Amino acid sequence: MTAHASDAAARWPVLNRESELDEIEGLVVRGRGALVTGPPGVGRTRLLQETLRRLPREGTAAGVVGPGIPAHRDLTGLLERCVTAAPLRGGSGPYAVLGVDDIHQLAATVAEQLAVAVREGRVLLLATALAGIPLPTAVEGLRRDGLLGDVEVTAFDQAGTARALRARLGSQVATDTTARCWDLTGGNALLLTELTEQALADGTLRPTQGLWRWEGLVGRPAGRVAETARRMLDGLDSDEQELVAVLSLVGSVPDDLPRLAELAPVAERLNRRGIVVAERTGRRLRLRLGQPLCGHAVAAGLPTLTARRLRRQLADELEPTGAVQLSGDTGLDLLQSVSLRVDAGQHPPAGRLRAAAATALLRFEFESAERLARAALDTGETAADGRAPDFAATLLLGRALAGQGRCNEAATALAAADGRSAEVTAARIGNLAWGLGRVTEAATLADRSVQRAPHGPARGLQATVRLLQDRLADVAETGDAVLRESHAAPALQSCLPLAAFARTELGDAAAGLAMLERCPVESWQDEARHAHRVVSAHAALESGDIARARGALERLRCAGASWDIRRRLRADVLQARVYRVTGRAPEAAALLRRAAAVQDGQDWFTTRAWVLAQLAGALAESGQSTEAVRTLIEVRAAARQAVPYPVADDKVALEEALVLGRSGDVPGALRRCGEVARRAAAAGRRTTALAALHLMARLGSAGQAAERLDALGGFGAGAAAALRAEHIRALARQDGEALDDLADRFASLGGHPLAAESASQAHRVWQGAGRHRAGRASLAGSRGYLAACVGTLLPGWAAPADRAPAADPSAGGAALTAREHEVAVLAATRLTNREIAARLTVSVRTVENHLYRVYSKLGVTSRALLGDHFAPQPLAAQTAHGR
Repeated sequence: MTAHASDAAARWPVLNRESELDEIEGLVVRGRGALVTGPPGVGRTRLLQETLRRLPREGTAAGVVGPGIPAHRDLTGLLERCVTAAPLRGGSGPYAVLGVDDIHQLAATVAEQLAVAVREGRVLLLATALAGIPLPTAVEGLRRDGLLGDVEVTAFDQAGTARALRARLGSQVATDTTARCWDLTGGNALLLTELTEQALADGTLRPTQGLWRWEGLVGRPAGRVAETARRMLDGLDSDEQELVAVLSLVGSVPDDLPRLAELAPVAERLNRRGIVVAERTGRRLRLRLGQPLCGHAVAAGLPTLTARRLRRQLADELEPTGAVQLSGDTGLDLLQSVSLRVDAGQHPPAGRLRAAAATALLRFEFESAERLARAALDTGETAADGRAPDFAATLLLGRALAGQGRCNEAATALAAADGRSAEVTAARIGNLAWGLGRVTEAATLADRSVQRAPHGPARGLQATVRLLQDRLADVAETGDAVLRESHAAPALQSCLPLAAFARTELGDAAAGLAMLERCPVESWQDEARHAHRVVSAHAALESGDIARARGALERLRCAGASWDIRRRLRADVLQARVYRVTGRAPEAAALLRRAAAVQDGQDWFTTRAWVLAQLAGALAESGQSTEAVRTLIEVRAAARQAVPYPVADDKVALEEALVLGRSGDVPGALRRCGEVARRAAAAGRRTTALAALHLMARLGSAGQAAERLDALGGFGAGAAAALRAEHIRALARQDGEALDDLADRFASLGGHPLAAESASQAHRVWQGAGRHRAGRASLAGSRGYLAACVGTLLPGWAAPADRAPAADPSAGGAALTAREHEVAVLAATRLTNREIAARLTVSVRTVENHLYRVYSKLGVTSRALLGDHFAPQPLAAQTAHGR
């Protein structure tokens, strides 16, 4: 897993661009040329080179491909030879296929010669151009007359960035590392190439526990990275340079600032070229650079006095907006104005520093929050009583340190402010439980807090720790008790959402929803209202009420600022669950990639391992079994680093079972389901136990699942639980009629994937009984339900009786089990058998046995050859790198 010494570009395969290549080929087959447009660095030139390379091999061109991509100065002579050698359109000889790079820079006279040759049919033109730049008049005429078809090339999305990095590095890349690379480069292929090669060279991008990890830029970009970033901004006029300088210093700014209003035409030009991006946050439109890495390079190159002047001017323009209120859209303005003043050497008041630090915490910008909190403490301001240091700033400092994983330092800071406020106590308990893993100590502190103030918010702290201890019944009973108190009481607001969550996990989602409905949530404090909506959506999903879950999600999205990362994380996870239930697994995977990139996402509702496991499940459901199995490596690494949380840990294990089953390792999946069902039932978490038994039945052990279901007992009112239980029993009885009926009922709730699966299972039952007409009707129903899904595939265990399950195109062409996939992927990264055994917590002999079967199935004899099977295939995966 070391960097090779060859040229950087050659180490990056042309991937992720298959649809664009197909589009160009289609134009060529129809006798039309192609104009490939896009912003700098997205890979236009590489795409043109790959097109010219493929044309003769694939036989898609009716002509002769020219020698590579000629320089503009050589085009005149080349065109003269084409005119001499090639016939007019309709002649008998072959015409020439000519590639021209950066045709927007072509001299007018040469462009006219080229246009004449194209119109006469002597030349078929394949060209590239920068987006947003005027073309020579003659070339624009070809485009207008349909002789050149447009092919737009854009930057990679986050999934494309992940595939590109994995193709270059040869093994799985940590999700947060992919997110950092994507955030900095905007998915720009050239910047991604240079950034990755630099990180490999300086050793900051390195393999750890089977995953490539990178913590991000240290200081300003330098070397080839900085040079490339600045070169991408070459050719800007003075106004464009000023706008880029402004955005490089502040990141993103509202478009209604006076300075930006003056530069509005400039912003529009740069937006058309992809250099500036406009995006809506809340009620306002903000502008930012499309590739923040370019901004870092520009900021590093600004003269000190110029940078200080611009920062102060921007702070002055942002501050009036930020002074109105310290929440909503203006909270971000305040953070930016205060940060700009600190960077410019000014000293904002302690109150503004604290407010800015609080906003930075919401954005999970923990280093910035630490800097601002320390600056507030440095002002020397004391608490209201005048005797103690500013405990509000100390609280912010403790939370910022905890967010960076510096939990012992956070404990020291928070201890200094102990007893000053309920918020300090909450932060101490959270850091003890989630950060340091001292759950018993956290529980003791929470119990003491409740004894001191039984009607205060400490009830919520106590409930949180009890969830972590798997004491869900105690949490639910506490919720029942506080319901008898005033609905506005802090105890109720802090405790009731967690109690409803516990009720739902205990198997009675309807009771959880009923608890929530008894409260006038609109009069609650903002954070409590948010938790209420989160649990409302969760309980609605568990009860099978998709419409209600969507309504709660809509209220969540409307109420939360887009830069409040924890709220966005929860909303993303819930929305992804809706997508998966309704058959839109690829959309779920996209949301979960963003959620999984959040490092400090651990609380009672989300843990990082749980989010990653859901991502693996969504990938498996969309047919990407190999990537799903690779993601399990990261799931297990995250689980090892986290505090044990049985509620989430069993849900992680259940997602792993789903991935194993969809990858072909049904015995392994069944074992995992059985373990989860046993643990969850013993703890009283009947919702998870039922989900495990349901998956067990779907995988083929319906009889055993039905027996254990009877021992589990009944469930509260709720369509989803009842349908799962009936599905288990229908599978155990092999009752085709019941399975057909269940398919209709799953579909009526919006659960098209389960509807398709149940109908396909009915088809199998009817076929086995010789009732072929009924079987055909069930199969038609399954296909209809599947057609309502967008990217979710039928699992192999439920495939029609006359069909084998579809293969994962990235699986290397062999039917490996999930465990064999894991071993093969790790072996392909050149880990030793002993290292693989340590990663997977198995014996070396087990690894050897798995590798023996892998080699046999794939027909390879070494680890080096395994890399060929697990690298993305050029025609199946999709990415181009280059300019």
